[in-house]
Amino acid sequence: MTLPKSPRRLSLRKKLTFTCVAFLLFLLTGELLARLIRAPLHFGSFRQLRTDMIQRGYPAVADRELGYVPRAGFASADNHWGTQVSIDADGLRRNGNVLPPNGARPLVAVGDSFTFGDQVDDGDSWPARLERLLGRRVANGGVFGYSFAQAILRAERLLARWQPEWLIVSFIPDDLPRNSTSRRYFPLPWFRIENGALALQPPADDLADPKFVADRRFKDGLGHSALLDAILATVARRWWIDDQNVIWALEPRDGEAIGLLLVDRIAAFCRQHDCRLLLVLQGERSTPGADAVVARAQSLGVPTLDLIAAFLAAERCDASVRKLWFDGHMTAAGNHWAAERIAEAIAAASR
Repeated sequence: MTLPKSPRRLSLRKKLTFTCVAFLLFLLTGELLARLIRAPLHFGSFRQLRTDMIQRGYPAVADRELGYVPRAGFASADNHWGTQVSIDADGLRRNGNVLPPNGARPLVAVGDSFTFGDQVDDGDSWPARLERLLGRRVANGGVFGYSFAQAILRAERLLARWQPEWLIVSFIPDDLPRNSTSRRYFPLPWFRIENGALALQPPADDLADPKFVADRRFKDGLGHSALLDAILATVARRWWIDDQNVIWALEPRDGEAIGLLLVDRIAAFCRQHDCRLLLVLQGERSTPGADAVVARAQSLGVPTLDLIAAFLAAERCDASVRKLWFDGHMTAAGNHWAAERIAEAIAAASR
């Protein structure tokens, strides 16, 4: 009786070979699918495509004093939100339909993305809404991602240019820790406190930092794979996209002390330029540091508006306002609400 032959067992080398081939086929299929979805005929870095799309929502150019400013003359709706973003020749965001001059001195608004109007069309930022409510020119000097320090420095530049009757400085609590960074997407200006006074540190030179250049080249090289770009943008977004080599020059909490001195600085600057100052706190939740900045302004006799407290009070009466007014940043309805409160605060302070 002849016993059946036992099946020949594969050697370990062949098993590893088959496994590797199957894995490579899986990766190749994933890469082809990712390219078909993203851009079939693109042969460059998909990471650069991704960052370019983000930059189209945040059109910026480097600035030797402020770190970066909106790109003058930019106009497009080609961004993540499909919103119209238009920047005028002075680097200010447009307010939609331009009001004819009425002879009154304008207002200037500065701040971060909440002032710039992230995620809404030109005419739906709160400066644009405020312009229509007041029937007066409101220059939107808000810039996405700005620290409180950058907003104050930009205010000083714009005051000399516009000679406004009112300067509206808006900030969110997160703008205070940003005071401690010397790099975030771009090299930034920042302040040290020396002998109780602010000492300005100008932006550094990106290209002089070989670590930054090498890091960017490495990531853009990996980004030639559409599949790898999709994976890293999901599981390691901060390192892949958002971080952009953030450098902390100081401890985050030091930004709060700098914020207090910046309030003193801008209040004095406005007095020198015959300009009224309104400090506005925006966002969904405050911090002790942000509350301290508002209190510092009040101690100097500067009118303030706490929109966080106003929002929380409204939410206690109607929980639906959170979804109505906020979607990451403020919605068009939220910006309209903010503009109405700011108009009321200016009217009250003008009596």
